[in-house]
Amino acid sequence: MTPTEFVDGLAAVMEVERTELATVDRALAKQGLRQIARGRARPDITLREGLQIVCAWAGAKKLTDAAEEVKRLEHYHSDAVSKEKSENTKRDKDSFGSDFVREHEDLNGKNFFVVLSEIVRWLGEEERKAERLWVSIQKGGKPEIHYDCKFPKKKSLGFVWCGKLDLFNNKKVPPKPVEITASIRGTVLKWIFDVTEGA
Repeated sequence: MTPTEFVDGLAAVMEVERTELATVDRALAKQGLRQIARGRARPDITLREGLQIVCAWAGAKKLTDAAEEVKRLEHYHSDAVSKEKSENTKRDKDSFGSDFVREHEDLNGKNFFVVLSEIVRWLGEEERKAERLWVSIQKGGKPEIHYDCKFPKKKSLGFVWCGKLDLFNNKKVPPKPVEITASIRGTVLKWIFDVTEGA
């Protein structure tokens, strides 16, 4: 699926303005985060590129800063290993990863987009219920992946910042007066899988 077709279809699935997603797509293409057309060859959108578009749309404070948002999200790595896990590396049945992979340690320490790509592949290949999965991204904050399992449980996979820290800045940052979090439903993620790798 070409980028133009992808943006049109994604806008329809998400029920948002096409121009918003087109702005994000252009910003990513300008920074080399999406393949661009060469002559008559128009490369299809990959799963990773599709996920970057939707996550940048959700997390960017300004849509034209979508490339910076993708780079920021790449600095988040999964924290999948339960602190209650025993030293003999037994699988924790209540962990997030236990619903998606044989060994949930496979998720630990991986970049946000790598983890999300793997989960979306499992969602598409194993016919998991897409409506029970969603990603939340706080504008300027951290991402999380949630899975609504059996009532009343909800499992979440958190991510920790692994980027550079400013050790010389001793100022305390006051909490933001308003925090905005966008949620991307699993049905959108499943659609992205279907038109990229499931086609």
